[in-house]
Amino acid sequence: MSKIDYRRNALRILFILVKGSRPAPGEAVDGFDHVFRGETKVQALDFWVRYPDYLADELISLYERTGLVEHLTAAEQIFADEEPDLRRVPMLRLYFGAYEPLDTVLGYLKSRGLILPRSRSMETGKDEHDFLVSEKARELIRQMVSEVQELAWYDQRVDLVLKVSDGRGGYALKKRQHEQKEYHDAAHGDLIPTTAERVRRRLADLLGRGG
Repeated sequence: MSKIDYRRNALRILFILVKGSRPAPGEAVDGFDHVFRGETKVQALDFWVRYPDYLADELISLYERTGLVEHLTAAEQIFADEEPDLRRVPMLRLYFGAYEPLDTVLGYLKSRGLILPRSRSMETGKDEHDFLVSEKARELIRQMVSEVQELAWYDQRVDLVLKVSDGRGGYALKKRQHEQKEYHDAAHGDLIPTTAERVRRRLADLLGRGG
């Protein structure tokens, strides 16, 4: 496996935390006025950003449920842009699914005053990991997208992933991802394999290009 690019990972996670956060009701902390709830959800959303083929499959399913052509068009564009080859960032199958330790990335973002990780004790006795998001982080995202055209891809892609997630929590998203055979059957410690060829055929069949 190639050396981890922590700066690229930090950029991707920052977009997810900023765009997936909501105002923190009554719990603002020194400029951190938004909150993203749940590390499991971060991992699940990150997976769909890193694996455009799995995201395209979700978009096709969304099209089949809703009939909205925009979802099918988005899936088609992913393959037209060769994203499953050019944009895929492999992820390990660990624990309950796709997983990558976030400590270094979160430390990088925290040291710059962008994110403040915290743990909350739940009634179940387990701790839930939340992430407070600062106004500085939201402004940085706006500035980067405005000044660096290439970063607009992250902005638009996270919007698309959030639309597919439909407000579901981390465990619900992980459960959905486990319904993909390739994801579920990947051995512990192995990279999760691509589904590109299968999804490409599914798309071609819907567009009348099969065979």
